[in-house]
Amino acid sequence: MAPKRPLQFLDALRGLAALYVMIGHAKWLLWEGYTHGFQQHPEQYSFFEKLLVYGLSAFRYGHQAVLFFFVLSGFVIHLKYAKNIVANGSPAFNVKDYLVKRIKRIYPPFLLAMLITFVLDHIGSNLNHIILYNGNAQDEILNEIVEKKHDLVTLIGNLFFIRTEDIGVWGSNGPSWSLKYEWWFYMIYPALIYVNKRSIFKSSLLIIILFISGVAIDTGEKSFFADTLKYLLIWWLGMLLADIYNKRVTIKHFYLAFLVLLLPLLVIADSKSVYLSFFTSDFLWGLGFFGLLNVFFYFQERGFVFNWTQRLQWLGDCSYTLYIIHFPILFFLHGIVLRYTNNIMPKTMVFIFPGIIICLVSAYLLHFVVEKPFTTKRR
Repeated sequence: MAPKRPLQFLDALRGLAALYVMIGHAKWLLWEGYTHGFQQHPEQYSFFEKLLVYGLSAFRYGHQAVLFFFVLSGFVIHLKYAKNIVANGSPAFNVKDYLVKRIKRIYPPFLLAMLITFVLDHIGSNLNHIILYNGNAQDEILNEIVEKKHDLVTLIGNLFFIRTEDIGVWGSNGPSWSLKYEWWFYMIYPALIYVNKRSIFKSSLLIIILFISGVAIDTGEKSFFADTLKYLLIWWLGMLLADIYNKRVTIKHFYLAFLVLLLPLLVIADSKSVYLSFFTSDFLWGLGFFGLLNVFFYFQERGFVFNWTQRLQWLGDCSYTLYIIHFPILFFLHGIVLRYTNNIMPKTMVFIFPGIIICLVSAYLLHFVVEKPFTTKRR
């Protein structure tokens, strides 16, 4: 029996991607790690613990999983309007309605995450692990990701999704960096749909021009504006997929599905330390995820029903809340663990699983407050 929502599996995939990112961060923050931990004394791990180490090593591509969100976001945003163009010759795009929906979708969980981050950061700063919040963590990557900023300028900058050298992420909520890109993709979309409804070729050309502009103004240092124009190319893959799905572009999902082979190739290249520039690697990952979605659409065209995804609907429903609140929670737990281990990361992986459960339960309960009321359609 075909599901009432034929694209329901996309919710499950989004939920699994958020879960993947969260587990990777839990492994990072609540265990000593592979390179500077396990690899130095593998004999201290039991056979079962070694299985866990190698199993959880698959969760090392959290940054790349965010690129899946970009592709999926472009698809979901453009899907309805592409369908309208096919059916009526017009996208029936109303800027006001579009912006209201985006604000209702983005801001409630984001504001809650900012509040949770502020509270946990301040409590953590007073629990004898202030070292984590003043840029002196043992892990240098943590010192780069965790901005420790709660000042008014950072607050306003984050509320308006602005990122500069002076305005970083809010406190310990490192993953919120991607939300700023998403927001500006949404702001650029009205111009894209205006061109796209007239010509897919011209809108694609506009994306390429914006990408080239981003490359041209990139000075080699972190430039949020330049990076936004470059990452827009990955988001546009989702737009293109929506046009393909609605038959505005006559390319078969079967042929595009082969791009999924990029994913294992990129994993192999990473294991062999094959050098790729940062954005080149990200774009290839984006293409791989584009291919992965085409795999699902190909099987859907053949009448395959993804019944297993219905059991993950709850995870898809709270995926955004999970993504945006998990890091400050795990970072806070990281400080608590260090407090009771004399600032030495534990060899045991036992702390990872309570961290995962706390994040999942928190996200699921909170999504009834900050997601469901704002996304459920009223009769």
